Amino acid sequence: MPGDPARPAAEYLRCDDRIAYAECRATRPFRPGREVVSRGGQDMGDGAAAVGVTSDPEDRRRRLQSLLAELAALDLERDAERGRELLAEAAQYLDRVAEPRRWAALRSRYAALSEEIDPAAAAAAYRDALEVWDPASERDSWLACHEGIGWLLARQAPLTPAQQQEAIEHLECAVGERPYLAAVLAPLYQFHTLGDPWANWRQRVAYLEQGAALIDRDSEPERWASAMNALAVACQEEPDADFGAALERRLARHAQVLAALPAAATGARVETWLALSECFRFRCLGDAAANLATAERYARDALAACPPAAGWRLRAEALLALARVLLRPGRSDAAALAEARALCDEAAPLIDPALSPALRATVESFRSDICLEGIAAGDLAQVEPLLAHGQAALALLSAPEALRDRRVVRQVIADGLLLAGRFEQAAATLRDALADATTALAEASSIAGRMERIWEFRDSAALLAHCLLRLGRDDEALLALDRGKALFWRTDDRDWTRADLAGLVPAGGALLCANFAADPGAVTIVAAGGSETVWLPHFGRQRLLQLQRGDAHATALGGWLLAYHQQHAQAAAWRQMIDETGRVLFDELWRPLLQRLPALGVAADGELLWLHQGGSSVFPLHAAWYADDRGERHWLLDEHVIRYAPSIRALLAARPANDGRASALLVADPLRDLPFATVECAWVQQALATPATLLGNDEATPAAVVAALGRVDILHLATHARFDLQRPLQSCVFLAGGERLTIESLLPALAGRPPALLALSACETAMARVASTPDESLGFPAAFLHAGTRSVLASLWPVDDVASAFLVGRFYRELAGGAKPPACALRDAQHWLRTVSVAELMALLRTAKELPPPAGPLAAATRSALRSHAADHRPYAAPWFWAAFIICGRE
Repeated sequence: MPGDPARPAAEYLRCDDRIAYAECRATRPFRPGREVVSRGGQDMGDGAAAVGVTSDPEDRRRRLQSLLAELAALDLERDAERGRELLAEAAQYLDRVAEPRRWAALRSRYAALSEEIDPAAAAAAYRDALEVWDPASERDSWLACHEGIGWLLARQAPLTPAQQQEAIEHLECAVGERPYLAAVLAPLYQFHTLGDPWANWRQRVAYLEQGAALIDRDSEPERWASAMNALAVACQEEPDADFGAALERRLARHAQVLAALPAAATGARVETWLALSECFRFRCLGDAAANLATAERYARDALAACPPAAGWRLRAEALLALARVLLRPGRSDAAALAEARALCDEAAPLIDPALSPALRATVESFRSDICLEGIAAGDLAQVEPLLAHGQAALALLSAPEALRDRRVVRQVIADGLLLAGRFEQAAATLRDALADATTALAEASSIAGRMERIWEFRDSAALLAHCLLRLGRDDEALLALDRGKALFWRTDDRDWTRADLAGLVPAGGALLCANFAADPGAVTIVAAGGSETVWLPHFGRQRLLQLQRGDAHATALGGWLLAYHQQHAQAAAWRQMIDETGRVLFDELWRPLLQRLPALGVAADGELLWLHQGGSSVFPLHAAWYADDRGERHWLLDEHVIRYAPSIRALLAARPANDGRASALLVADPLRDLPFATVECAWVQQALATPATLLGNDEATPAAVVAALGRVDILHLATHARFDLQRPLQSCVFLAGGERLTIESLLPALAGRPPALLALSACETAMARVASTPDESLGFPAAFLHAGTRSVLASLWPVDDVASAFLVGRFYRELAGGAKPPACALRDAQHWLRTVSVAELMALLRTAKELPPPAGPLAAATRSALRSHAADHRPYAAPWFWAAFIICGRE
């Protein structure tokens, strides 16, 4: 159909490191031939004669003709209300049953006239007419009704998820023949909360591409640039995509738009400069200071090219874009904050809250951030302004699609209250944020959607727990923290009790419940002799992020994560990072905790069960060490057995211990590139006093492994694995033919009878999401533990094939007979590997070389290679070899 498509229906400004405020102002597209030709009157009811209406057929016919004649002579653009009155009265003279199409035609006309005056009546009229029109023989009328209903719903505020879905369904009936409707569908998918986030994103991009294709760049450069910039933003927001790579692609698209624009297209150039400013503000590649300087330059260029005489929206967006560059959390100086405040003050009167509530909420949010910086600098007079601006922002963010934005604003308020020592108020604010979390989770209809929402709210639960700890309400704090951790897996509403918690305390040991949501950090020790929260003045949120990323506020990775990502190219630096981090962890984290354990009745060699929080799961906490006055190292692992768990609920989900004869399934080297895995599995078979099935090479298919899950008590996987930092449920082990066995595909199989012990003799199977949002609640251990597995042996980084075989083989020997639980068996195996000499290894391999091939010949070859080392040499003493493996679970 010829004609001009509508301008994009989504108007949004990304205005904060944590907030993407958005507005959906659906502008009705220009629709050629939209008016439905009248073929009769309209019945406002069911076609029965109304009170006061003559029953004489001739009188009814004459009155209907009179009404329609007046309607035909009426200027409907000037007097739509009179037109509606005429149609309403005319409907009373038309029999819906006898003349359905005439009735539907006038019902459609009534709907078109009512769109601006009474949208609800318009939608009802379109729905009535839609029941009559045939999609084949009366297609234009049928399409017009779908379009009308969809557009009316799309511009409604607030729009519930169900209304979003209905709007999408109606518009998608028409968009194939009325492509301008893509401009309305794109923002609907942008804010769609039902369904899979990736599928919603893909539809959003497709409709943006469809809308952009309708615009001629040469004749309409401004509209073309706006459409292409919106597409660039959408492409960068692909769920689970690598943030840095996606941002670079977006930046390149904006640069192409800028290069193609004529100098006269001022508005489009300003819009593109603003987009480039945002890209450089978040850019990971290159020098961080240079990127921020470039972001500021683009923002200032945009503001300079957008004088006060320009449109209010563009001017306001330019003012706020520069303000957000100047607002650098933890780094803004007084001059930058003062300028940011002035920019907000100039932007505020430009924005009508009724027309652009999200944009005005951005102003209030920025003002809250400025106040927060002042509070952090010690100016407690900023607390009340923070509350006022925060509440103003919340009042403007009432739409359902602003649920996450409300949570962010509440988090800023809570941060300020916490810094001011107003813990009770902070806790109340965070409870409101968690109420939003409950609503968001209820709307999630897919695993991916549920994950996306949980990650955005998990830190609110941790911060609430921190506030409760500050108030001395330790039990409430532990419950609040654990609720947040278990949101993804939990299906019931029952909270655990103090008795449940006491049942998890190791004999002679303690539970250590970490909370690094704020500074200082805290660890609540729960032991048989009582409980106590230990505050860590030198180890809180900032220090943890510094160790993880190199800088708590940096956009680029550093620290542990950078060394981890570069471990193959810079192996020596990675091993040094493991070693040095162990020293820091002992001095700053463990030392103050160990000092308090005896007073709580913890034995000198008592087992410690560490419950992760805030991404502490990436570190080998058991490999902490200190040097004495003589320079000799002392390892934490020599003093205490260390066991890990993602949450208390994960531990309570464990199936009862099996006292009977167990069976095992062993998977060995399905990719044929870990030859020592066959030696490892041979040692495992020797150590197990249970029937064991071995799947090697091509036998180890995903189907075979999944089929065996319900029949075995031990599942041992000696193969490669990969943790997906961006999509944790797609983390996998690799099986025969390179097929992937993902966590997501395992979940249904684990719902029956999960194995009591899962041994993942593979690389990085204990890793949890840390690249952008540290989360200990996801990954192989959490998936199996919540399904009922009692213990999971997993690894934190890629491990040496030979060292792994030695360690895992020893683990099963220590485990044999059932005298030792898995955590104790692993501790003893790690101690053995750390101290074993070449001579001892050669003796072990002497017997292994008699194993059937390929295990026997490999053992013989390894034994020969060891002859080049001194007999007392300890080849696996460095923590890189032995510290990767951990036990998660109940024992």
